[in-house]
Amino acid sequence: MTKQYYKSLYFSDYPSKDANGRSVTVAFNEPEMPYFTRVKDLTTPEVKDLIGYVFYDDIVKLAKLEERSINQTIKRLIKQNVEKQNKKYFTEKDVTFSNSKNIPFQRWYPYIEGYSPDFVKSLIEEYKINDCVVYEPFAGTGTTIFAADQCGLKTVYSEVNPLLQFLTQVKINVLKESQKKRKVISNELKKISANIFETLNSFSENIELETSYIQAFGKSKYFSKDTFSKILKLRTYIDFLYLKSEELVADLLSIAVFSSLLSVSLLKKNGDVRFRTKEEIAKGEMKILEDVLPKKIEEIASDLLCADFSMKTKPEFILSNSKKTNCIHDLKIGAIITSPPYLNGTNYFRNTKIELWFLRYLQNENDLRLFRDQALTSGINDVKREYASQIANEKVDNCKLLSDTLLELEQKSYDSRIQLMVKCYFYEMFQVFNNVKNHLQKNAKILIDLGDSIFCGVHVKTDKILIDILQKIGYKLIDTKVLRKRRSKNNEILSQVLIVFNYNQQVENNNVKTPNYQWQEKWNDIKTNLPYQKEPFSKKNWGNPNHSLCSYQGKLKPAIANHLVTTFVPEGGTFLDLFSGVGTIPFEGALTGRKAYGIDISKPAYYISSAKVGKSNPEDCFEIIFDLENYINLNKSNADFNRWKNFGFNKTLQDYYEPQTFSEILSARDYFIKNQPKTTEEMLVISALLHILHGNRPYALSRRSHPIVPYAPTGNFEYKILTEKLKEKVLKSLKVELPDNFTNGKIFLQDTTKIWSQEITDLDAIITSPPFFDSTRFYLANWIRIWFAGWGIEDFKYQPRSFVEEKQKIDFSIYEPIFRQAKERLKKDGVFVLHLGKSVKCDMAKELQKVAKRWFKTADLFDESVAHCQTYGIKDIGTVTSHQYLVLV
Repeated sequence: MTKQYYKSLYFSDYPSKDANGRSVTVAFNEPEMPYFTRVKDLTTPEVKDLIGYVFYDDIVKLAKLEERSINQTIKRLIKQNVEKQNKKYFTEKDVTFSNSKNIPFQRWYPYIEGYSPDFVKSLIEEYKINDCVVYEPFAGTGTTIFAADQCGLKTVYSEVNPLLQFLTQVKINVLKESQKKRKVISNELKKISANIFETLNSFSENIELETSYIQAFGKSKYFSKDTFSKILKLRTYIDFLYLKSEELVADLLSIAVFSSLLSVSLLKKNGDVRFRTKEEIAKGEMKILEDVLPKKIEEIASDLLCADFSMKTKPEFILSNSKKTNCIHDLKIGAIITSPPYLNGTNYFRNTKIELWFLRYLQNENDLRLFRDQALTSGINDVKREYASQIANEKVDNCKLLSDTLLELEQKSYDSRIQLMVKCYFYEMFQVFNNVKNHLQKNAKILIDLGDSIFCGVHVKTDKILIDILQKIGYKLIDTKVLRKRRSKNNEILSQVLIVFNYNQQVENNNVKTPNYQWQEKWNDIKTNLPYQKEPFSKKNWGNPNHSLCSYQGKLKPAIANHLVTTFVPEGGTFLDLFSGVGTIPFEGALTGRKAYGIDISKPAYYISSAKVGKSNPEDCFEIIFDLENYINLNKSNADFNRWKNFGFNKTLQDYYEPQTFSEILSARDYFIKNQPKTTEEMLVISALLHILHGNRPYALSRRSHPIVPYAPTGNFEYKILTEKLKEKVLKSLKVELPDNFTNGKIFLQDTTKIWSQEITDLDAIITSPPFFDSTRFYLANWIRIWFAGWGIEDFKYQPRSFVEEKQKIDFSIYEPIFRQAKERLKKDGVFVLHLGKSVKCDMAKELQKVAKRWFKTADLFDESVAHCQTYGIKDIGTVTSHQYLVLV
């Protein structure tokens, strides 16, 4: 039997004595579904306006004249008028998130600030947007992206909230997959849903996530103890799925979890997020994770099977911050369709804080503030008073309506930040639409959905002020349309308005500027003279002794690092090393008075580089060793001996160590797993211990091996007391003198292809040496140290898949998020310097230039033979034929 869809319409003159029965039910069959979809959410007056008939009696007369039934007549009128090209209908629900609650893929995360895809598609049709690239500067959950795609339009987009970036990218990845693959993923999710909480019993709570909760939220309690424990275990389980290369399954499960967090927390969203009251909790408003999560997983699994949803185009994430489009290249935008954050006081990041925490984007209490600093100022807490002296622009300042509004706010507002918030909002909106002009094609259309505001009784006419500002910079207003009326918190009437512009001007590309290469002379001198190949820099032991805090394969020569840093980073400047390894480049920065940041995915590298870029207090160091010594003495158990004695690659662990020494190493490993290093002193102690794990000198705890790569050991077994050797190494490091201008740096443990800490910004340079394409496998060359830092058997099997050295063998596009973020974090004249390896298999510079071209231009590329390089006794030095220095601006 064909499925039917029904719409009831009320008529005051319908022949019924019962007022409640004065309605006509119109039935639509499946082929008529598009017309039903158009009217199902319209009110009766809206449908009457559409069909052109108000009274039932008039429809009866028309039906008799046409010899049709009442049902057929009303449907004919609906079809006829819906299909009129110049008459587009959308409901108030279309211009809010309301309709999206039931739309597959859109309903995954309840982002109430959004609008519906049908609304966007109706705008594309009405304003004849076709055969062009659409830009969405405030992408949110991706509604514009997916609606434009269904219309065959490619999009480029920006979104500052990493939660929404993640959500949008996962949707894109899913919709690019074949129906066959989506069915496999759907079935896997259903299996997970059926046994999710039984599965969690096999996983431990995620210590790092718990630590970041404390650092970000302090003593605030957002979950019950039991729920919090399950959330931490879910994080561990999802991480395990990533390591197994089940990335889409892990991504979708992540969405299911963070979409459930608010409903199972002590928080609720009522405008802004706040704590639930005791009464609300008593009413059962706080849900149970066991009820919510399986349903959400099932919902996502079901949506994957919707054949109507698939990607026709390749959306491109160009920047997180839409205020910075002037720093990228060649977008060729034909239309902008967007709904910017409303000037309504809403704190968009605070409202998503627990979701951001679960995704690891919040690591400490400052991160929310740092995220807000990147976003469009739309809430009072987004404002810093120091902004007042920074904001000045003739086009904005000369807007009389804005000036009058600000004056009235100054007289009536209870907080001076309110008028500053309003001024910032329009100044930043000016930045967005002024900077994007460089990329607009002739006759580009700009569609902006936004609402006005009221603060302290002062009406801020957002649409009219923005119209004035944009007209001053060349945009031509072609249409305005009130989408719906809404009410403020104090019950005053406000409007949601669509404003439409056309842009016809040809703008001189401001991206083409004379480069300010302050480093050019020094760089030319380096290329000509190669000073690091000459004395004193060519000496094997040149540089600060703490460069040798811990041996590590693939370490850049300190002399090269020194020359790169002093050439490209001004004195007192700030820079970042994206693959910091054991901190050679950041340490040279710290030694020369530069502020250095570093990122690395390897825990041993993270510990070692963190120790180098900080100053350690000797008393604290020896207190840690004393605590470690007590732990070893109390935990000299053989419980882990049998588990690990046969583990290894070239040889097993028991082949390296005398049994008692091995027992102490196992206890020390357990100590540092339970007490994750955080302070500079803890980093120094564990780094020193990592160094003495193996080597060919008396300091080493192992039999005779090699200090960099743990080659198969030789010689006699000898008991060596771990803490004695450790004290010697730590004392040796502490005795090293640091210069007076030594500047503490900061290292982050993470995958550099993921979102970097918001603390890393306003950089003078990025100087880094990514893993060479044909390099040795660092995780095997350093396997004992990586094992000591916490890796288990499964980690050696799965973790390497997340390393750039493995990923780049498949596709160099993994560098896209690196270049995108680099452009946003660098100063206007900042420089990106990459030290690369060229081999017979791959010209890394050539490949990376292709990926970087959207964001960077090549200032120089210099090739240098590797014939002069030292091998340090390493047998496998790879197939690199030359080192490349790629300089991007």
